[in-house]
Amino acid sequence: MSSEFHPTRYKRWNQDASGKFKRPVIEPPKPTKGQSVIEYVLFAVFGGLLILAGIALYTIYSPKYQTVPNRFAAGVKADRINILLFGIGGADHPTKDQLADSIVLISLKPSTKQAAIVSVPRDLWVPIASFGTHRVNYAHVAGESSGYPGRGPGLLCDTVSSTFRQPIHGFVRVDFDAFEKIIDDIGGIDIFVQRSFYDFLFQDGFSQGWHHLNGKRALAFARYRYVIGPEGDNFARELRQQQVIAAVRDKLQRVSPQAAFQLIQAGSTLSSSTETNLTTAQLISLYRRFHDIPRSNIRNVSLKPITELFEVTRLAEPGMAVRTRTGDNRELQALEANIFDSQREIRTPDQIDVQASDQSSVVRPRASGPQT
Repeated sequence: MSSEFHPTRYKRWNQDASGKFKRPVIEPPKPTKGQSVIEYVLFAVFGGLLILAGIALYTIYSPKYQTVPNRFAAGVKADRINILLFGIGGADHPTKDQLADSIVLISLKPSTKQAAIVSVPRDLWVPIASFGTHRVNYAHVAGESSGYPGRGPGLLCDTVSSTFRQPIHGFVRVDFDAFEKIIDDIGGIDIFVQRSFYDFLFQDGFSQGWHHLNGKRALAFARYRYVIGPEGDNFARELRQQQVIAAVRDKLQRVSPQAAFQLIQAGSTLSSSTETNLTTAQLISLYRRFHDIPRSNIRNVSLKPITELFEVTRLAEPGMAVRTRTGDNRELQALEANIFDSQREIRTPDQIDVQASDQSSVVRPRASGPQT
């Protein structure tokens, strides 16, 4: 075989017969008409998703999205104002969680100057939006971490509203630090302990009789639950919390309107966790309407008579929870719908009488009594 180079033999790569090879130029295949359409569609979808994501991020982080709607005017018009008062541990809580530690639904009727205070068990087993069924105190955690409109307060208000079928016109959230400061700022409160109890976890307790409590001791009175005996369940603790609310109301009755307004204005700066969607003008309006409401016009309600305890077997959240006897919320909704039809307390015979402190046979301590 001859070794002579034949340029024509490789004409495909050496077209000018120069003997110099050139790298072949491979043209990319042209997309078909169908492929072009698919690319345009995918580009449009991707661009649309980016736009929607941007709108979602803007919405979630906008101040309006993170605020619970203020429906105070609607409550005044309907002659029923529902306010959700709840407490969280805040920065000083041992576990620093965002669970709602106590939940109270306060309903006010301006035309008759009536009030109803309903303690909502924090372990009440209810549906929470798209999160499934959980204890109601979990609503605040889920709302804080999921970007729900209004965050934790928004989801908790919506959950309580759907459970009781009542609109929530405003809310007030207070953490432990703010609670103590409020009590200290009004000079402490007077509490009549109807049954002595001792908390074996904190190794502390309260004897029967009158106590003048500063903020720290008032918080202990409202929170202790590691107790053997009738004061050891959460229902008993809820009624002690109602006693604290009544004692604060009694104390505010004896301060000047100017001092009360200063306390209201300072409320938003008590701590980073303290929050309300009520305006200062609305809080002042509530004080003017209801600060002198007689105790006989206040209805204290425990849900113990219409609920039962049951064991949750879910691995993620085991333990005891609370549910209605009928398996739905009909009794709760009927109770709230007719809450002003009577002033009779709702409680079981083994629970304390919140209004017993107003009995004439109970001698109140002097206002300057020592703190215990």
